[in-house]
Order: sequence, then C-alpha cells, then structure tokens
Amino acid sequence: MKIGLVLLPVLSSAQQINTDSLRKIFFSSSDDSVRYQAALRIYDFYEELNRDTAFFYGDQSVLISRRNNKKINEAYSLSRKAYQEVNLGNYAGALHSLLTAFSICEEKDNEKYYWSIDPLRAESRKRLYALSCTHHIFGILMRETKNLEQQVIHFREAKRIAVEINTPARSLLGSLNLGRIYIELGKFDSALIHENEAEKIARNSNRTKYLSGIYYYKGIIYKSKGDTSQALAFFYESIRSGIEQNNLDGLARAYNELARYYLAAKNKDSSFYYATQTLEKLKKLGVVGVFDLSLGAAYENLYNAYLLRDQKDSANAYLKLAYRGNDSINQTRIKSLADFQKLTLNEQQRLQNVERERKRIGQWRVIASLGLLIIVFLLIMFFQWKNSKQKKRANLLLKQQKEKVETTLSELRSTQTQLIQQEKMASLGELTAGIAHEIQNPLNFVNNFSEVNEELLKELKSEAEKGNLEEVKAIATDIAFNSEKINHHGKRADSIVKGMLQHSRTSSGQKEPTDINALADEYLRLAYHGLRAKDKSFNAKTKTDFDDRIGKIKVVPQDIGRVILNLINNAFYAVNEKQKNVSSASALNGYEPTVIVNTKKEKDRIEITVTDNGNGIPEKVLEKIFQPFFTTKPTGHGTGLGLSLSYDIVKAHGGELKVETKEGEGSQFIIELPNRL
Repeated sequence: MKIGLVLLPVLSSAQQINTDSLRKIFFSSSDDSVRYQAALRIYDFYEELNRDTAFFYGDQSVLISRRNNKKINEAYSLSRKAYQEVNLGNYAGALHSLLTAFSICEEKDNEKYYWSIDPLRAESRKRLYALSCTHHIFGILMRETKNLEQQVIHFREAKRIAVEINTPARSLLGSLNLGRIYIELGKFDSALIHENEAEKIARNSNRTKYLSGIYYYKGIIYKSKGDTSQALAFFYESIRSGIEQNNLDGLARAYNELARYYLAAKNKDSSFYYATQTLEKLKKLGVVGVFDLSLGAAYENLYNAYLLRDQKDSANAYLKLAYRGNDSINQTRIKSLADFQKLTLNEQQRLQNVERERKRIGQWRVIASLGLLIIVFLLIMFFQWKNSKQKKRANLLLKQQKEKVETTLSELRSTQTQLIQQEKMASLGELTAGIAHEIQNPLNFVNNFSEVNEELLKELKSEAEKGNLEEVKAIATDIAFNSEKINHHGKRADSIVKGMLQHSRTSSGQKEPTDINALADEYLRLAYHGLRAKDKSFNAKTKTDFDDRIGKIKVVPQDIGRVILNLINNAFYAVNEKQKNVSSASALNGYEPTVIVNTKKEKDRIEITVTDNGNGIPEKVLEKIFQPFFTTKPTGHGTGLGLSLSYDIVKAHGGELKVETKEGEGSQFIIELPNRL
C-alpha cells in the first residue's frame, strides 16, 4: 500500500509525466501492478513520440499482465502493442496480437481477471473497453492492408462500444478515423462532420493529445475542397498543438504538408525549413515508412528544396536517399502485405484441400489392395475345400500366395510410414510457415541504413575537405543515428532466427523438460484460431484448468504437441458437427459448443484431458478408433491416422491414451504420462 500511495502523484498525470522516475519505478519495483501502471504511462508518453520505445513498454505490459493472469489487462495491452506493430510495418505480428486480444475479450469469464485500467467500475465494462480498443486497432490494420470494408466495420464497432460504455477517449478516436475514411472516399462534408465531432469530444473531455491529428485532417479536408487559406490555418494549428502535446506524428504530418505547399509556391526558405523539420521529426519518431508518410517522401521534399536553393550536390544526395527510401518502403510494404495474406490461410487452405484429396486417393488404393488380399485368401480356402486330393498342390500355391501377401504387407507398411511422415511434415509446415518472413524486415532495415551511412560517409569526407564543420557535425549525427538502428535491427533479426530454429526443428526423438501447461494452452489457441480462420461461422467456448503443481516433465515436446493438437482438433470437429444440427433439433436450442482442456498431477503420473460436449462416439465403433485408417469423418475430411499415431506416441513415452464417451453427450480423451524430469 505504501508503494502505491507514493506512486499516485507520478502516475496520475499523463500531461506532466516524469519518464525518468517512471523508468526507475518500472525497473526497481517488486509489485507487478505498479510496474504495469508505470509501463502504461511510459507507453502513453512515447505512443506518438518514438515507435520503438512505445513498442517495448507495450510488450512489457503484455508480459506482466499475462504473468499475473490479468486477462483484460493483457487484451488491452495487446491492442496497444499491435498499434506499434502496424506503425513498424509488422502486419503479421499485429494480426497475431489482435486475434489473441479478441479471443480474450470474447470470453465473458475473463471479466474478473483485471487490474484497474480505466475509471469504469463494472467488470463487464472493462472487458468492453478492451474490446473497443481491439476493434479500433484492427480497423487501423485493415486500413494499412487496403481492406476498406473491414476498416469501416471495425471503426464503427469500436465507436459503438465506446458510446455504450461512455468512454470519451474511444469515441473521439472512432470519429477521428471515420473522418479519415471519408476523406479517402472523397466525401469531404461527411469527413468534416466526424472531425468536428472528434474535436468537440477532445475539448469537452480534455483529451487534447489528439487535437494535432484532428487539425491536420481538417486541413486536408479544406485543401481537398480548394480552400487553401483554411487548410494552412489548420496545418499551423496542428503544429502548435503537436508542439504543446509532444505529438510527433501530428507534427510530422503537418510539417510535410507545409513543405509541399511552399515547394509548389517556390518559396525556398520556408520549403527548406518545413522539409527539414519533417525529416527531423520522422527520425525521432522512429518511422521509416507507414501510412501515407515516410522518410522517402521527406528526402524527396529536401531534394526539391535544395534544387530551389540551387544547391545541386546536396539535392543529388537527398535524391539518392529518396530513391533508396521509397524502394525500401515499397519492398517492406509488399513483403508485409504478403506475410499478412499468408496468415489469412487462403493459400494454405487450397494446399490442404489438395493434400486431403491426395490422401483420400491413397486411402482408397490401400483399401483396394486389402480387398484384393481378402479375395485371394478366399479363393485359396475355396480351392482347398473343393479339392482335397490336390492338397499338396494347394499347399504349394498357398506358400506362393503367402510370399505375395508378405510382399504386399511390406509395401503397405512402407506406404503407412510415408503417410505418417507426410502428416508430421504438414504439421511442421503449419508451425513454421509464418516465421521465416519475419527475418526479412529487420534485414531490410540493416541493409538500408548501411547504404545510407555509406553515402553519408562520402558526403562527410567531402564536407570535411571543404572545412564545413557544421555540416560535418550534422552528417555525423545522422550516421550515429543510423548505426543505432543497424545495431537494434541486427539484434532483432538474431532473436527471430533463434526463435525460428527453436520452433521449426523436426522431432529428434530426444526428451527434454517441458512445461505441459504452456504446451496445452498454446495448442488450444492454435487449433481454435486455425479453425476460425478457415470457417468464420465456427465458434466454440473453451475452458482450461491447469494444475500448477506439474512443473516440467521430460517428453519429446514436438510429438506430445501433435497428440494434444490432434485431440483438440477432433473435439472442435465434434462440437461443430453437433452445432450444425441445432437449427433442426428444437431440443438443442440451448446448446453451447464447449471444449475443455485440463491437466492434473497424480503421485507418479500426470494427466492431460480433452473434453467436448459433442455427439460422443457410438459404442459399436469405440473399439476401432485407435486402429490405423479408421475414421468416422466423411471422405476427404480425415485419414484415420491421427488417433493411431497419437496412441503410438503416448505409448512410446511409457504412457496410456484412454477415452470415455457417452453417445449424444460428448467424449473425454485422457493422456496419462509418467511424471519424470
């Protein structure tokens, strides 16, 4: 309590924030709730001031809330982290953060797990507040990935929730971004209505942080309508508010527009000043190229400004920087959009359909081979019965047929081994497909900043020879800034590579200490969001009850992960099939598809259970479910190898795989593993 009271003056005002004090609190406090609040306040300060710093503290707030099981805080922090990921061009990372936040906010049971993050008192309203934030950032992500329809839907939903729970800050941002959409659509009167509404909310609620952005977009509206004097007035007002509120994003945008205006007016002094200010603010903000503003555009403005001043050497230097910057931005955007599209799973769905069809054909070939073997055996038995006098000849024939059968069975075993290996590789491909692309983004930064430094070093030498010390100092500052970025993104690439190697390696069969609770939780989320990506109508309630006493046990994590993933996928399939029949069965109108994953520690073993409330397994097929190639799914929806392979993996670990089921009510699969470390 004493620590909390001491911190109240520091954490109470975002307008007069002392970042040094907050950093000291963040790194020294032993109270995670205090560290969480400090991280949020530092994030607020740097949100529109420095993207890398804001991302760091946004990520830290996610980790702290997750460690303390504060679900609503985690979802809220994930939306903030995702905002910076969008700004930094990491669309795939932003999508992953937002999907996780949605999964938390959609679960009403999570409402009781929170620290206070806003003045709302009701637990349900805190969840809705986090949900509004998540919809808002998802709208921003949709804007960057050129999905107009989705961005309108999510911005409107974010504002609807904000109005419902009476949160002015969220309503303000909803109006601001809806106004921006109408600007893009060329509906300037509608855009102005929304921006005026945003300004009114900002003033009435004292949310002045966003006035710089509001004035900027009002300037764009009047510029588009041909009212230059009004446009300039709002751009200057945006700069005034940006300086007052320390909002570099709004400042950079307004400076950029004024640089363009004075370039068109051939005013060499003003154009040079505003172009220089644009570049300075973007570098400080840490943005290379997002939204409609980039370093490439800033370099191009300086190139044109130097031409007006008849300084051709400097102009040519910035022209080269503009070419490189724009090329880098285009490549990064193309790559980021490509990575984002991969996560939509359209291409993966197509490949999976092709793979299912191939497996279906292979399955029928195996069945045909088995049928042929049965016919051969029946013919042998028939000829033995009909002509006992030819016993010797029949025995010889039987021997020959036996040899053929053994050859065929050997081929079947080989085919089965290939199918199992292909299934393992498909699972491996799903886990690693989205990782490698992450490496290219930091490498692009390293390459681009290295090339820029090379050019700047040449310019430094030239200016040193001329004795122009002021220019030498300016260039040296740029080189130092770029070197810091090279170091930062180099480390970023290194961590991504290590993570990729850890997640994408194939099973070596070596057991290692593994956190079973974390493994089960990870694969539950993977299975749920994988099915949601393939079928937007799919929905199911998930519950977990993990025994914290388990700790780590020695298993092959890739293999046990495949078993858990297979059982959870089967459970989701079962409840989804039952859900499809709800409309035609009035008795099931209250049915809620539910999948539960539990862990429990016994004396010498641990149990992992996957429970569903689907249709259950008919008693007549229960004894067959662990047999290879047996499946109750329609043709093309299963190979019949999942449970068989899972059974073999659990047996290889010295454990047991059991099933308890009641037809019409659901099933429970139980994995028992020895408790060894």
